[in-house]
Amino acid sequence: MDIIGIIAGVWVIAGILLIGIIAGILPSLAGCLLRWKECLNMENSMKLSHDRNIFAIYLTVPFCLAISCYRLYDPEFLSHVQGLAYTGCIFGVFAGYLMARTVPYILVRKPKGGEKTFKFARRVSWSYFCIVAAAVLATAGICSFSKVSMETSRTVLYYVILSLYLLSVFRKFQIFNNSCSFLTSFLYLCALEILPAGILVLPAVFL
Repeated sequence: MDIIGIIAGVWVIAGILLIGIIAGILPSLAGCLLRWKECLNMENSMKLSHDRNIFAIYLTVPFCLAISCYRLYDPEFLSHVQGLAYTGCIFGVFAGYLMARTVPYILVRKPKGGEKTFKFARRVSWSYFCIVAAAVLATAGICSFSKVSMETSRTVLYYVILSLYLLSVFRKFQIFNNSCSFLTSFLYLCALEILPAGILVLPAVFL
């Protein structure tokens, strides 16, 4: 068994151990898909937000493995990288993306009287990461079980990721718009969401 297979096996066992936390957090994550206020309710609950963070950390490895398996992030400069080296690059890209998201939140000035909203808008990204990662893993499993071609599977996964990401951006806009003007909310999204996403996507398109 290769290293990736061993890692996947260990994470399956870890998932079984965390089944109580996962089952408890899923209804709230489903609520985040339907209502922006449910996102705030999760952040207001110390237990839910703590369990969500554990779930997000747990999902990081299988999510990156799924991205690697289907080569969903495959810019030209990674086209000749294969196997374990490519998987390592995906983990590195994911870490870089997290850094690209963190820096703007540190540098951008918080809205007056809206520090709590600003903090919640940042943390809700982890809720949607859980949703995206779980959806990617479920979709990949269905595609694999259905014997769908690799190209079709990649297309379906791209649409799943894009649709949920756009929903997360819309939910975050609703959170900002609750305490900021429309223009201010849009500018925050540009700095905190669109810019980091551009840093991730543009190299894949043009390099």
